[in-house]
This record gives sequence, C-alpha cells and structure tokens, in this order.
Amino acid sequence: MAILFLLLCGTAVIILGYFSYYFSRGHFVQRTEAIIDTELSYVSQWQDPARIARALDRPGRVYLLLSPDEKKIFGNLDKLPETVSLLAEGTLTFSTKPVSGSNSSGSNSSGAAPSGPKSSGSGSFGTEKDYAAKIYTYPNKNRLLIGIDITSVTSDYKLMQWLSFLSIGFMVLVIITSYLISRFVVSNTNRIAVTAKQIIETGDLSQRIELTSRWDDLSYMAGIINDLLDRIQLLMRGIRQVSDNIAHDLRTPLTRLHHNLEDLRSQDHIIQNPQAYETVDKLVNETDQMQRTFNALLRISRIESGKQHSAFEPLELTELLQDVIELYEPLMEEKSITLKQDLETVALQGDRNLLFQAFGNLMDNAVKFTPAKGWINLSLRKQGAEVIFIIEDNGPGVPPSDLGKIFDRFYRAESSRHTPGSGLGLSLVGAVTDLHNGHISAENGEKGLRLTIRFS
Repeated sequence: MAILFLLLCGTAVIILGYFSYYFSRGHFVQRTEAIIDTELSYVSQWQDPARIARALDRPGRVYLLLSPDEKKIFGNLDKLPETVSLLAEGTLTFSTKPVSGSNSSGSNSSGAAPSGPKSSGSGSFGTEKDYAAKIYTYPNKNRLLIGIDITSVTSDYKLMQWLSFLSIGFMVLVIITSYLISRFVVSNTNRIAVTAKQIIETGDLSQRIELTSRWDDLSYMAGIINDLLDRIQLLMRGIRQVSDNIAHDLRTPLTRLHHNLEDLRSQDHIIQNPQAYETVDKLVNETDQMQRTFNALLRISRIESGKQHSAFEPLELTELLQDVIELYEPLMEEKSITLKQDLETVALQGDRNLLFQAFGNLMDNAVKFTPAKGWINLSLRKQGAEVIFIIEDNGPGVPPSDLGKIFDRFYRAESSRHTPGSGLGLSLVGAVTDLHNGHISAENGEKGLRLTIRFS
C-alpha cells in the first residue's frame, strides 16, 4: 500500500509540476510575443525612420535600426546584444542598458537623418534590465530590432517557478513522510504479529515484542501486550509451580506407600492368595506409575528452570542416537519393526543424559504406536548452522486439530488412552529441546507422525 500510494502521489506531483511549468511559461511567452508583434505590425508598414523612432521612443522599449552593412541608423542601443538566449522561435532575450537617445551613427537608406531626442553622447542611463526582442527585416535589407522590458514579468515568472518548485518540494516531503510513517506502522505491526506467531508456535511465553520507541500508539499497544504476556507467564508459572509442589510433596509418601505395598505383596499369606496378590500387584503398579509421573514433572520443572546448563559438554549426537537405538532394538525386533537410518556425524554442545532421555522418549513413542511389521525412519543432518533430527513412523498419527497440543503436559490423544503412559513424555522432549536452543514441531506424514527437532 505504501508503494502504491507513493507511485500515485509521485505521478500527481510530476503532472502538477509539468502543467505548472507549461502554463506559466506559456502565459509569459505569449504575453511577451503579443506585445512585440503589435509593435512590429505598426512600424513594419512605415518607411520613414523619423516616424519609426518617434513611435518607439517610449519607456520600457529598446530599438535599433541597422543598415545592410550592420551600421547603426538610429536607436537607443549602440549595437546588437552579444549574449542572447532563445525565449521562443524568433524571439530573443538579453540584458542591457539602453542609451539616452536615438542618435544616428550613420545615414539611413533614404539619406535623411532621423528625428528624435538628441543627446550629447551615447552614454547609458538607468540600470541593466531584461528585454525580449524580435528583429524585422525591411525590403531594403534594413533590420529593425524591437524589444520590450520584461524585467518585472521575468521576476514574476521566476517567482511562479520557485513557488511551483516549492509546492512540488512540499508534496515530495509529504510523500516521503507518509511513506516513512507507513513503513514504521507496517514494521511495528509485523513485529507484533511475528512475535505473537512465534509464541503460538513455540509456546514460549518469555518472548516479548521489541519496543523501538514509546511515543506512538503501536508502541503503546505493544507495551500493553508485553504486560499482558508478563501476567499470563506469571499465572502459568504459578499453575506449574502448584503441580510441581504437589509432585514434590507427594513423592515421599508415595515412595513410602510403594515400599509398604511391595512388602505386603511379598508376604506369604498374600502370595498364597492369588486374588489378593493380583490386587496388591495392581496397587504396586499404580503407585509406580504415579511415582514416574511425579518424577517426570519434577524433571521438567528443573529443566525449564534452566538449572541444567552446568552439565553441557561437547558430544557426538550420532553416537548418542546409536545408544538409544541399541536400547530399543529388542522391542523393535519383538514387533518386527524395520528401522531405517540416515545419520550424519554431527557434534553438539549439550547435556548427554537429558538428550538421551529425550531421544529415548521419542523412540519409545515411535515403537509404542508403530504397528507390527511397521517401520521407523530416523534422519540426522547438518544444514547450514542448524542440526536437524527427524523421526517418522507409520503409526496412526495424530488428528490435525491435536498436533499443537501433543507437547502439553498430560495431553493424550484419544487413540492412545488405552496405552500406558502419563502424557509427559513429549513435554519432557520439548523442555529438553528448549534448553538446547532448539525447536520441535510435529506433522502428519504420508503414513504416521513426523517429529522434527532443529538445533540452532
């Protein structure tokens, strides 16, 4: 829109400037030529030099009659101007001082001396002025120059030109200012939109809109949005803190309950009663699952709090993935799953244990949801400054409406409700990825789910 209005206003300025110049110059030229042509229409019919001199000897006029041999017959100019410019075809402009009188410096073609004001010499009078003139040639080859004073008209014309240029300059200034304002508005609007989109895609509420100024309405709105994000982040942190506190406070009694149930399960009278043993065994498994859930919550909390950077070290990501694959090979063989690998040798600065757990969760999900005799594809490559890891399977995938939720805590798709788990596996993967300045995204491939991690 800014470029469109720039082109439209620019075209209007060019048209305005052209017509302003054209009409002001046209009026100036036509007016000047009309006056000179009127003078010429009279004197060109007269042959008497004295009569011509009397008719032209008026204020604001210059005239000069020359013989065929370029000698002055009469006039208030000594000679033809040396420096002239072309006003229009047949019309000259020059600057000069007329002399005081119309004395002849020679004889006319008829031999009669012209009459007119006499002076003692040919000295000049007044100041130098601008004149427009035409030259008429008589049948006897005498040439008559008639000029009129256009000093004031030229001044008015130049003033009109300057006013036109000034108007055009102001319009150009308005165009440039409007363009800069539109660029400012568009850039700030896009900055707000990009930040909001990044928060939506990544779920990272710590991102804020960059404020380049504080005097405009958009910056004021961006500041309000930043305050809103601060409030939302504080509330979300409070909610997470509550769940983390619950997990921390209940871990000890759960551990004690788990040990007591295990002791109960190992007693003889329980072992001898199959129904009682089965019931106690289920309780042990349930408490074990609850412990794993609470431990996962606490691990995610520690990762998100940024306390894990101390364990960062250079590591070969390919070797770490091979260890993860080796861990899950028995499960893949049990389900006859084909594993396809395309792993480049890539180094990364990170926490080995956390990355192992994150990739292990990804492999665990892939193996869990891939059907028997299915396949899993792994890809690891370096593209520019990014390290890209992709894991894809031919499982049931995830409904498109749920793709943005799979990294939320405790989220489980309807198709996975019957499988064991707490819905924290991919949340842990997302937390580990964020800790390593990465971004994880999910999409449905041709068959199943495709997860992509990009480390920058």
